[in-house]
Amino acid sequence: MPRQTSPLVIDHQARTKLGEWIKAYGTPQQVVKRCRLVLLQADGTGAVGAASQVAVNRHTAELWRDRVRAEGVDAVWNIKPGRGRKPRANLAKKVVAATLKTKPPGQTHWSSRQMAETQGVHHSTIARIWRDHQLKPHRHKSFKLSRDAQYIPKLVDVVGVYLRPPENAIVLCVDEKSQI
Repeated sequence: MPRQTSPLVIDHQARTKLGEWIKAYGTPQQVVKRCRLVLLQADGTGAVGAASQVAVNRHTAELWRDRVRAEGVDAVWNIKPGRGRKPRANLAKKVVAATLKTKPPGQTHWSSRQMAETQGVHHSTIARIWRDHQLKPHRHKSFKLSRDAQYIPKLVDVVGVYLRPPENAIVLCVDEKSQI
């Protein structure tokens, strides 16, 4: 046999407030659903009927009926602690610093998946942070100097040919021409 509960009784002022919250543009959807549940139950609809009309579980309808009865209609705005995405303070700073100052072992740059694994987040989060900070770790913007011990003497010889080409000679540069 189903339990009989006393109907939810709310005054005219509380009904008006709930109606305004339902119609308000900026009211979060979870609050709108709660307001509808409360109004339906205050009109005499049972928890099962109200739950089916709002498309929630019967237990949810009973929960909000009991909370409004105990705390008043403002309770529909309360969100229990621990709900929702947990904030990650300074995550962007950590990712940017790690991207600019470190490299993965044996690699030349970070991939979003490698960085995500080390930071404990999804790779799309890393990609979004890189996009927001205009970071492209796969692209190097610095000039790379040779590690050759004879680099300077070779550089002087090459630049000397450009500055003072041999008489009756044509100097052509074919550096980094993959077709040749």
